[in-house]
This record gives sequence, structure tokens and C-alpha cells, in this order.
Amino acid sequence: MSLARVAVVGAGLIGGSAALRLRDLGADVVVTDPDPVTREQAAGAGLATADTVGAELADRDLVVLAGPLPTLARALVEVAQAAPRAVLVDVGSVKQPLARAAADAGLADRYVGAHPMWGRETSGFGAASADLLRGVTWAVTRPAPAAVPAAGAVVRWLVASYDARVVVLDAAEHDRSVALVSHAPHVLAHLLLEAAEQGAGTALGTGAGAGPAAHLAAGSFRDATRVAGTHPERTGAMLGDNADALGAVLDDLADRLAGYRAALADPDRSTLGARLRAVADAAPSVRAPETAWSRCDDLAPLLVAGPPVLVRGGAGGLEQAPA
Repeated sequence: MSLARVAVVGAGLIGGSAALRLRDLGADVVVTDPDPVTREQAAGAGLATADTVGAELADRDLVVLAGPLPTLARALVEVAQAAPRAVLVDVGSVKQPLARAAADAGLADRYVGAHPMWGRETSGFGAASADLLRGVTWAVTRPAPAAVPAAGAVVRWLVASYDARVVVLDAAEHDRSVALVSHAPHVLAHLLLEAAEQGAGTALGTGAGAGPAAHLAAGSFRDATRVAGTHPERTGAMLGDNADALGAVLDDLADRLAGYRAALADPDRSTLGARLRAVADAAPSVRAPETAWSRCDDLAPLLVAGPPVLVRGGAGGLEQAPA
């Protein structure tokens, strides 16, 4: 299956970066975006542009939906009509809602859910970069049975175009996983910044402000709150669309936080020390998990069912490993 002719719908940070990478590879790519400033920036970067989803998409093999989460279900139907032969891929950070929307619209046979695990606290085409998504890990969710060939083509396209490592998994498992490693960190970042803004721990949240804490905040605070305080509508849509999975993660984190609070009451700090040592011992396996790679001669079985699996490009072709 050829994916040589690509359209990107939505030329923000992710869509713009995806398109710029394809431009650098000499691909046939067109971007659509309703914002005239965005289109002007994209055209200035050498991209073909259009203001609406229309005739420009008629010959596309692949359309990447990269607009805001609340727009994706509607855009999916519009794009499907404009690009009747195209594989439809979204790059949203929550996968189950659009998979259901694709099924409800009768588009499951050519819909593939994907999600690049990268981004910035900035947004818009001006923040996009041809290198932003290169070498990034992508999730590709298992599709409807009729879309398995399309999903296999998308995995190969990601590996070839973006030097990607791909995690193949079910949509529900994707949403549970990103609730922990992406969405909960957004909540915690906002919580910490909110506490500093309101003077928690000093004025007990009375709104007195951070005071000297704002002047003393250094690298750990900046790193921990990097994603907080920007684009509340976008963040709210992301968190709200994954409310069930995120709620379960936050409940678990609240219990763990209570455990740390209780450990502080231990006069000799033994419980706290043991917990910190246990986390330190496990950290390498979380930050850089070991993988056992082997040849992947057939993607189809991995896309049909089974535990999550990693896929990457190797010297002899695709390789796979347990995720």
C-alpha cells in the first residue's frame, strides 16, 4: 500500500512538524488550516497549503488529522468525504473516543489511531520543527480487522519517514498508559504551580501569593511545571477526554502521596528512606527499559491482537520486541 501523497489537516506544532519533515524528505504533502497566519507561515516554509478540506485532498493516499481534539470527530467525516481513498490517521493524545467515532461513521476500515509521544509547551506552526518528531516513539493503536493492512502501512511509513519506534497496543491500553505518563504529569504540574501561586504551605492557600518562593524557584520547579499554565482549553480537552483512565491514576497517586505524608511522621525516617531507595533502584528500568529485539517478518499478527509490542527499523528490515 502506497502512502506517497499525504495531507496534514491542522498545521500547529505537531501537524506542522509532521509536514516539515515530509517536506525535507521531498514528499508530496499539502497542509490545510483555517488560520490565514498559519497558512502564510506554512507557505513561507515551502509547503503547499489550502484553507479548507476540499479538492486538494481528492488524490491523497494518507491524511493526518492534527487539529484540536474537540474537532477531530467532525474533521474525520469531512476528510473521509474529500479523500475517498485515503487512510485516515489522527495524532490526538486520547484514542478511544475517535475510534468509536470512526466506527459510528462507518470509517473503521480505513481509520488508524496514532500518537507521537513528544511535544513542547509552545504551540502553533511557529514552534514547529522538521526535527521535532524525528526519532520519537509513536503509539499506533490496533485497528478494526479491515484496517489491519492500512495500519501496517502506517507503521512502516512512520518508521521510514520519522525514524520512529512504534508501540502497537489497544486503544484502551494506550489511554491508560498516557494517563500515567502524560496526562497525570499535566495535572501535577498545574497543581504545583497553583499551590505556588496561592501560597500553599505558607499562607495555607489564602491567595497571599508565592512570595519568596517565586524567587527561590529553580530547576526542579521549572522542570516540574513546564507544561502548566499554557493553553488551558487544549489541556482541558485532553484531560477531559481521558477522564476515566486519568481519574483512576489520580486516585492511585493520591493514595501514594498519602503514603509519603505518613512516612514523614516516622521519627527515624526509615519508611521514607526505604521508599526513596526502592524508587532509585527501579528508576533505570523505567527510564531506559531493556528490550530484546528480533526480526519482524509479518506485522499483521501484531496489529490484530496480543500484548503491546515495539516495532523499529533495523539493518535487515523491521524488528520487534515486547513492550
